[in-house]
Amino acid sequence: MFNKNDAVYDHPTPLDFDGTLTRALESITVLSNRDFNVVVLACATSPDIEHLVEEKVRALAAPFESFFPLAVVSHSVEKRMSEYVAGQEGKKLDASLVSLTGYSNIRNMCLIVSELARSEVAVLFDDDQVYEDPAYIDKVFENIGHNFNGKPILALAGYYLRPDGEYLVPPPADWWMSEWPMVEAMNEAFSIIGSEPRLKLTPFVFGGNMALHRDAFRKVAFDPRIRRGEDIDYLVNCKFFDIDFLLDNQLAIKHLPPDSHVPAWAHFRENIYRFVYARAKLRGQVPVEGLRQVEISELDPYPGRCMGDDLEDLIYKTCVLTGLSFMHAALGVKPGMKAGMREETEFHESMNNIRVARYDAPPEDDPFTTYLELRASWEELMKFLASDETLAGELKAAF
Repeated sequence: MFNKNDAVYDHPTPLDFDGTLTRALESITVLSNRDFNVVVLACATSPDIEHLVEEKVRALAAPFESFFPLAVVSHSVEKRMSEYVAGQEGKKLDASLVSLTGYSNIRNMCLIVSELARSEVAVLFDDDQVYEDPAYIDKVFENIGHNFNGKPILALAGYYLRPDGEYLVPPPADWWMSEWPMVEAMNEAFSIIGSEPRLKLTPFVFGGNMALHRDAFRKVAFDPRIRRGEDIDYLVNCKFFDIDFLLDNQLAIKHLPPDSHVPAWAHFRENIYRFVYARAKLRGQVPVEGLRQVEISELDPYPGRCMGDDLEDLIYKTCVLTGLSFMHAALGVKPGMKAGMREETEFHESMNNIRVARYDAPPEDDPFTTYLELRASWEELMKFLASDETLAGELKAAF
């Protein structure tokens, strides 16, 4: 059941289900190149179930320890790491960057453990995906760290195949999504997947299928203030520092997401926060020595289409249609019965999204400058982790 106080993820696994982790770990065994370590992040939606999540994930991961070096990083590890970083006397390290709550923080933890494992490359992979190409790792190393148009390749983007093997997204089946242009823009952007050359600049990237060289992840952090869409926001952050993601049209993985239990209004609310914040960050850019100016047009057709001057109008129309869909559902109640609390709540929350877009989602400060300050703290943290052997030794012992 959805709880408004929980961290919002697209499809969290209930504790009483096995979920997708076993299937994902099994798929790793197909990879022919075994020059890697696997770190599984056990992330809870609520603090009161952290210990249960850790126990369950450790049990699911244990059978695979004989196939490849594997470690589980849970909230107990997160707390120990954060306390250790905070306790470094004479060093101004931001321990809040060590976190397992929220998409961006989880992605940053992927980069932190990659540094602690002394890895040259971090390959990000989600548990609702499977590898089908035995040569996937070889394909990553064919290009990452090499040159492209005179610049080193520090960030590679792969793509998702749907269960039917296609990479385009089907049109939305729900009529209340008809005014939200996201799917249409995504498919227009995804057209580069089927074209040559193999490597090309991309305006999009998938968080569960990207590879980052340590020269990128030591410098650039995911922005913890963006609530979803952290992957494309990271692409933008990299662009600030003249690091371009290249799409590799041979780097595919199968995406098999389970059904989501997040209400439509809550899912859309996360998109509201996402695009309003991302647009504000780009609009707030000021010239900074050594940084690139990134235009929204560089992100066309997706996500740029969802970051234009008409964003508020698109949000308003979609919120009204979403609310109408719940009104329509309430009309389906049998005669003599009252509409349930669920329909009433979802209608009000859909309408409340209009207020959220106007008053809550716009950041009060300058997200561009704030991110640069955070990124500087990130670079200091990564420098420390690169030279400190205590946490690195603990992770090594866990494999």
